[in-house]
Amino acid sequence: MLSENMKQRIVGGFVLLALALILFALLFDFSDAAKVDTRSQIPDSPEIAPVVVDEPDRPDNIEAAIDDENIFQPEVSQEVEAAIGSSSPPPGLTDEGVAEAWVLQVGSFRDAEKAQSLLKQLLAEGYSAYVRHQKGDAGELNRVFVGPKVLKSKLMEDKAAIDKKYGVNALMLHFDP
Repeated sequence: MLSENMKQRIVGGFVLLALALILFALLFDFSDAAKVDTRSQIPDSPEIAPVVVDEPDRPDNIEAAIDDENIFQPEVSQEVEAAIGSSSPPPGLTDEGVAEAWVLQVGSFRDAEKAQSLLKQLLAEGYSAYVRHQKGDAGELNRVFVGPKVLKSKLMEDKAAIDKKYGVNALMLHFDP
């Protein structure tokens, strides 16, 4: 016949099968379709009265705003405007066929480290700058230049900004490549 061990296994299997059927019946209820509440939970829109706002009164001591066409124009100092003037000719070519350009000599130093320091500052500010070494009777000079630029007027604007920031009086020279 069946041993005691085998009987326990068979009884355990029936118990597990019965539990599985009970859980299946609880989880999947097939008795009737799911009921959905179709009533609206959203309240009716409230009655809101419009608010009337009076027109603002403009105080007398306010300056008029700049018109739309000139609002984003940079301010140019009178010093730069006088230097530029209306007499600056359009850019052209030199006799050698090279574009006529201008540079600013911002500084001239005997010490190469000072020239390199100024060069790094100008480059950090976004200027196109370089150093030229020149040997002469008085020794070696390191000259710091900004440019070249074809439009003299643009370079004059840079000159005003550089002169103010670094406390120098930069020289405007013809660019000699």
